[in-house]
Amino acid sequence: MKKLLSVLVVTGLFTALLQAQQQPLQLNPNDVDVSKLEVEVQKTPSFGASGVKDKNIPSPRDWLEMEAEFEVKGPRDAVAKELLFRYYVGFRDQDGQAVTLTGDVKHVNVVAGEKYYSAVYVAPSTLGEITGDFRRFQLTSIEASGVEVYFNGVIVQRKSSMAGNAAFWTSTAVKPGILAKEATPFALLWIDRYAESAKTP
Repeated sequence: MKKLLSVLVVTGLFTALLQAQQQPLQLNPNDVDVSKLEVEVQKTPSFGASGVKDKNIPSPRDWLEMEAEFEVKGPRDAVAKELLFRYYVGFRDQDGQAVTLTGDVKHVNVVAGEKYYSAVYVAPSTLGEITGDFRRFQLTSIEASGVEVYFNGVIVQRKSSMAGNAAFWTSTAVKPGILAKEATPFALLWIDRYAESAKTP
């Protein structure tokens, strides 16, 4: 009888712990802290493969990478089932016109209290169409960058390079052009660094 009681107690504690760990979060504004938003140039990664002849790539092309460092506030081990990150990057094109690119990535099963990263990219051809230089990309071509975080369709955080975290994208033409990491050659790199992303259909 004592053994049965002990088993029931342990089972109950385990179940309670499991439920606590899987407790879904309800987030309010500022419950997602985006501490950094960094922009840099990354060369197209080079991968090796067996069974094929290696080929020289004399001039790997430039990609624009945007990376956000973030943390979700909440009870320890509680989980935000889905967060949508909507990125923006603003340029001045060859004609001097303001152009803003945007793109989304959905992160799933984000555990409260842990540091995460999110990354998106702009392809070399897209950068070339904007700047007119298809050979290389200069970070000085960027005028502003930003990200909005949505939970259940509501904005819970915004980070912008503009003063006061201003949403510069609301005053310019916005068009698609930012790609989730999974849609780029960087998909297989640094997997454990980044928050898990929802699989695209």
